[in-house]
Amino acid sequence: MLILLFLGLQLPLVLLGIPATAPELLHMLVGERLADGYSMYRDIYDNTAPLSALVFWLLDVVAGRSFLAYRLTAMGLLLLQALLLNSILNRHSVYATKNYLPALLYLVLGSLSFEFNMLTPLLIGNTFLILSLPYIITLSREGYDNSRLFVGGFMLGLAAMSYLPLAVFLLVGTFAVIFFASNTFRSFLLMLCGFAFPYAVLITYYLYTNTGQEFMEMHLLRPWQLQVAFLRPPSDVAKLMAIPAAILLLSLLSAASLPQRLVFQVKFQQLMWVWLVASLLVIFTRDEISVATFVLVLPPIAYFGQFFFTSVRKAWLLNLVFLVMLAGVLLLRYRLALGINRFLLLDESPLLLPEQAQTPVQNSTVLVLGNDISYYMQNKPITPYINWQLAQRHFSKLDEYQAVFQLHENFSHEMPRYIVDKAGLMPELSHKLPDTFGRYAQTEQPGIYRLR
Repeated sequence: MLILLFLGLQLPLVLLGIPATAPELLHMLVGERLADGYSMYRDIYDNTAPLSALVFWLLDVVAGRSFLAYRLTAMGLLLLQALLLNSILNRHSVYATKNYLPALLYLVLGSLSFEFNMLTPLLIGNTFLILSLPYIITLSREGYDNSRLFVGGFMLGLAAMSYLPLAVFLLVGTFAVIFFASNTFRSFLLMLCGFAFPYAVLITYYLYTNTGQEFMEMHLLRPWQLQVAFLRPPSDVAKLMAIPAAILLLSLLSAASLPQRLVFQVKFQQLMWVWLVASLLVIFTRDEISVATFVLVLPPIAYFGQFFFTSVRKAWLLNLVFLVMLAGVLLLRYRLALGINRFLLLDESPLLLPEQAQTPVQNSTVLVLGNDISYYMQNKPITPYINWQLAQRHFSKLDEYQAVFQLHENFSHEMPRYIVDKAGLMPELSHKLPDTFGRYAQTEQPGIYRLR
């Protein structure tokens, strides 16, 4: 029944209407370039984490450019996360009774917006965070099985390899060691070794392929620039997250009023407080804050929500709160189909690709100099410059010899049929690299150049 409810909330809009979003298209371009045999960071200038890039490559091999495949994969991950978390909570007797209420809350609130159906590196990494949980909390309950701490750290490392800011969850692992382990310092080092192991293998590979500098610049260093910004209006994010915030507040108040319980249950609750703080820390230090980034708070809400919905309050009141929550999720999820968005005034355009009735360039190879990646919808990207922000490492330094030389080297291997110049750089490029960019002639469409 739980799975049927989830599918009933999600599938109608996924199957009937899939809005094309810019973040998903960028992920598809990364997967497509990898499937064509190019290497991440050396031949593809993008800050997508290695493990997420691997997922996008596998999806391109299996389904090509398919928004439906991406949405169904995201749905599968969301369902897997809910069932895994619920299984962990039940198996370790975190509550006085065992049920599927945490999974129910996880899946209902995870159906709030189509953004939770976007296959993002954050969603991929969140799966490994949940997988790490049973390994970092069971040391004191199962004896000195040190390999479990190593596996827990390894899972946290895979989460960071999916989305690097999730390395902040080492804080959760540290507190888990303090709460549950006997030899704190030794256990922490073991977990840290597990975390560092996948990165040691990865760095070794990039050093052997002479891509170490690009790997450092695009993956290890870029996410920590702390340029906080909202991808869509903050008021829209607040409206959509009002229901989860209310449930979380009620749940925290209920958890705080509980009588004394088992020592393990108290320690686990303290650990989930740390998880909540780490989640908010990751969310509000990003340069692209949107509803999709709040997937990190779904595990704490699902955990703490159990205390509210199983409290001693009257059953009719708890059922009423749940029905109001479910109705709110349905109204927000289907607001466009129901025609009520004119009252809510939610604007999703910052995420969506602009609709172009007749794209001037179709079924060809193209390079876009600018942030408008909608031209890639019907064309194939060429050269490493698919992410305009990271392309600035060369295009914004045309007065430096090294940047101009790198442009020449990259274009000597592959030249796009069309260049869409949204940044007005073609005159300067034609002047400084006439052998490369001088071969392009402007078409009838302003800003579009075609290879002679």
